[in-house]
Amino acid sequence: MSGELRTLPADVAVGLWSRATSAYSRWPVIGHLVQGLLLFGIWMLAIGIGLQLRWYPTNVGDYVWLGAITAIAVAVCRIAPLPGLLVVGVLTAWPDWNFYVLELRIIPIVVAVFLATSSGARLLVAVPLTAVLVLAENVPSWAWDYGPSPFEALLNYLQYIDDPSTRILAAVVVAGALLLGYAVRVQRRNVEMLRDRNAELVRLRDADIARIAAEERTTLARDIHDVVAHHVSAMVIRAQAADRVADTRPDELREAVRWIAGDGQEALTAMRQVVRVLRSDSDAPAPLAPADFASALDQIVQRVRHTGLAVEESIAAGLELSAMQQSTVVRIAQEALTNVMLHSDAATVRLSLVGRGESIELRVDDDGSDDPEPMVAARGGGSGIRGMRERAEAAGGTLLSGRLGARGWTILARIPAHESEIAR
Repeated sequence: MSGELRTLPADVAVGLWSRATSAYSRWPVIGHLVQGLLLFGIWMLAIGIGLQLRWYPTNVGDYVWLGAITAIAVAVCRIAPLPGLLVVGVLTAWPDWNFYVLELRIIPIVVAVFLATSSGARLLVAVPLTAVLVLAENVPSWAWDYGPSPFEALLNYLQYIDDPSTRILAAVVVAGALLLGYAVRVQRRNVEMLRDRNAELVRLRDADIARIAAEERTTLARDIHDVVAHHVSAMVIRAQAADRVADTRPDELREAVRWIAGDGQEALTAMRQVVRVLRSDSDAPAPLAPADFASALDQIVQRVRHTGLAVEESIAAGLELSAMQQSTVVRIAQEALTNVMLHSDAATVRLSLVGRGESIELRVDDDGSDDPEPMVAARGGGSGIRGMRERAEAAGGTLLSGRLGARGWTILARIPAHESEIAR
């Protein structure tokens, strides 16, 4: 309980400070005016404490006037930099104010110059204005009667002063305040630029994250489409064939049912692998290529052959494909053969994989109908060809589809062989 009581004042102080900073950022003009009033109040308190400690200045009113002008500089010079600097300079150098310690009259100018330049006052105007104000404050009005011209009067006044170093130091302090204010403004501008750039980078990062997520969703959708379409299409075709011979050839029906059951298990296994990738918490990427490239292609071909379609296979020896190239070839071959099963009346399909120059070429031809219209409508309306093209482009290649001969349909994918060494 005592610990909570001890922390309560700190929590209250933090809450008050947070509210004060929030109000200041919301109403900066009012905040500057309040700061000026607070400065003047602290200044008057310091004068009162000094008088209690037996400080007896020649004229207390001069110190009060000095604090008031400094408070005006704090309250105004950030709201209106150049007008505020001019007002503070005129008030400080007013001829009727005969403050006997001329060096202290530079305090409001130092504050005003720093706040004005840090708040956006142009140096081309602030520098000459500051020089005139410093000269007017360090040289009293009566000193201008020392010569017929202002320049001679200034020289005569400097000779009159026993030690002008204090006034020179005051001018140097004002110049330092001006440069410091400009440096603060430059730093503030750089911070704002970095903040804007960081916000832009965050926006670009979020856009990249959204793009990558969309690409991953597209990739997973293609994988699910390829797996489901290939296996289910083969099972549907085999089931239709079994239905036609169910009454006359029960042995073939039984064999077809066993085959459908086995292929259904393979489809479930493939789907579980996709789901396992989706649920994986590991940052490691999922394997792109099948465990055995040749075996994966052979299983696809055998599954199509079991539907009654003759498949002629030609795989060039000596091809060394990267993981991405193997995955691309397997998925494109799978989708192309699935399209032949679903959309073609072909009896034979030829699948070839060869190396040609700087490319790996996968080609799937069938001997289907010689009427192009139904073929184009059937092959071009779904997502299969688009998915195959996206896979080829993801591997840096291209994909052509259409009628290249008198009959049938052709899928031709060319993939660059940068990552492969092709044995001729």
